[in-house]
Amino acid sequence: MKRRLLILIGCISAVYVQAQTITDSLQKALLTAEDNEDKLLLLIKTGQEYENSDLEKSKSYYWEARSLGKKINYPLTEVKFISNYTFALNMQGKYDSSLYWNLQGIEEAKKLNDDEQLAKAYFNTGTSYQYLAYYPSAVEHYQKGLAFFEKLGNEQFMAQANDILQTLYTSMKQYDKAIMHGKYAIAASRHLDQPKLLAYSLLNLGVAYQYQHKSDTAYIYFKEAEQIAKQINDEVTLTSIEINLGNMALWQKQLNVSKSYNELALARAKKNGLKESECIATRGISNYYLYSGEYENALKYAESALAIAEQYGLRSEKVILLNHLYTLAHLNKNPWQARAYSNEAGKLEDELLSDEILKHTIQIEKKFELDKKNTQLRLQEETIQHKNLLNWLLIGGLISLLIMVVLGYRNYSNRKKIQEQRIKEFETEKQLLATQSLLKGQEDERSRIAKDLHDGLGGLLSGVKLQLGAMKGNLFLTEENGMAFNRVLNNLEESISEMRRVAHNMMPETLLKFGLEQALTDYSNGLSHQQKFTIQCAFLGMEKRLHNSIEVIIYRVVQELITNAVKHSEASSILVQLMRPDEAHLNITVEDNGKGFDLQEVKENSAGLRNIASRVKYLNGKMDIQSAPGTGTSVYIECEIKPHG
Repeated sequence: MKRRLLILIGCISAVYVQAQTITDSLQKALLTAEDNEDKLLLLIKTGQEYENSDLEKSKSYYWEARSLGKKINYPLTEVKFISNYTFALNMQGKYDSSLYWNLQGIEEAKKLNDDEQLAKAYFNTGTSYQYLAYYPSAVEHYQKGLAFFEKLGNEQFMAQANDILQTLYTSMKQYDKAIMHGKYAIAASRHLDQPKLLAYSLLNLGVAYQYQHKSDTAYIYFKEAEQIAKQINDEVTLTSIEINLGNMALWQKQLNVSKSYNELALARAKKNGLKESECIATRGISNYYLYSGEYENALKYAESALAIAEQYGLRSEKVILLNHLYTLAHLNKNPWQARAYSNEAGKLEDELLSDEILKHTIQIEKKFELDKKNTQLRLQEETIQHKNLLNWLLIGGLISLLIMVVLGYRNYSNRKKIQEQRIKEFETEKQLLATQSLLKGQEDERSRIAKDLHDGLGGLLSGVKLQLGAMKGNLFLTEENGMAFNRVLNNLEESISEMRRVAHNMMPETLLKFGLEQALTDYSNGLSHQQKFTIQCAFLGMEKRLHNSIEVIIYRVVQELITNAVKHSEASSILVQLMRPDEAHLNITVEDNGKGFDLQEVKENSAGLRNIASRVKYLNGKMDIQSAPGTGTSVYIECEIKPHG
């Protein structure tokens, strides 16, 4: 199965990369630049130069530009930061975070009353929706942005807008519309002498033609895009081009050419943190060894690609790799392993049936298999007609016996699978009940202790304070003793306040009365009050409240993540986002720009992460942590909430 990549222009304002000397000269200029608008624009341009070679470094320049813009009160600070920062997020696959920032960008552009900035913000937001496969929302935002671009009459903006629309219509399988917009973008890019945009447009148009099975035409566009991308040192675009060319070479039986392209793509993907491209390029090398008859090497690369797909949640790619491993297992004469791969691939394919592209692929494959079976049956019938009645009866009897054996074996296998599944369900339910009881016990104990502290000890201490206050008026004290008495009263007041704060943290009343959104907002505001860091909270689709027990669990998870970021990351900005895309799911993102950490070391020694993991497991959720020293930390959690509330 071929895999083709789409490259989207997430940031309308990005400029093209020239030579390494440009980056060096920009860094030298920054050393002597004063804190003003020119330095801010210089920081953004430097970040853009690193987009094709080091995305993390690119992001750090954008954050620095934002801090400077706030310091000097530059009016375009937020829109310029968001448009560039979200481009890097899209390239790293952090689409939820990109959508959050781009929605903020629309509001910032509206405040400026600037049609150009608003048009860019709408297109960037449409791109985020497109990456998340929310196509109706993507079309809506693209059309709003296009209306502003047409009003402005700027040819460069129109070229970029048409290239983005080209990728959208390719995703929606409307290839004629995609080709129309792509040709417009290419013609305008040539006229404007914009090599970066031209390379993107050529690549995307080649993809559209490839989907139409016009390989010769696609090859022409891919090769021109490759030549331009090399000239401007655009590593990200080159990675996608090389993967496409590698696939084309494989199907044309040019095995060495295919391997060479995929090895180049793999090296670039690793260098730039492009995990999906790394996975696809690794599979491409495995295909080379498969068709070369080197099955052990093919298996090694296939398993490596599968590990990447599993680690980063690339489910569609995982299905392809499992089927690929199924073939390799048979070639290595390991039918039991092949069956395991086949079963796992089947389960995953069932989960992806809602994907229109996969549905279309399955329909084509089923039609092909049906035609193949019908052809085989016709050939068998023609052969049987040339035999005598006795042979026909004998063959019919053997076929009937074989069918009975197969059906019997399948029936046995299915019943065995059902029984195994029931056992697993019982075990899972048992674990779930145990976890539920433990969490409920913990929260009940927290609530009891909080109530005892607030109503019991709090009332007692308040009474003591009143009594001491009353006694003060009846006592004759020296000035020194009077000051000491007042210090005792002040310490008692601080103790009462601290006791109430502890009681509130153990079971916040705001959570019970007003819900998760208000409780987390209050907690974040209280934590960041008069501190050097900021905590930004965003809530999408959270208007309807969840069950109390679920809200408490989610509150504890987010509270622990925020606390970890505050204690250990030394971050200046923390982002908390809760998104409920539908009734049955909830997505949590907590991201900071702090110092990061070694993920392996922390996983082995962190009780806090184990507590979070147990709560996420209770919600049938999955947690993904991305961090490394010096790069900040991003935690993404997907939860299933329908069965619980």
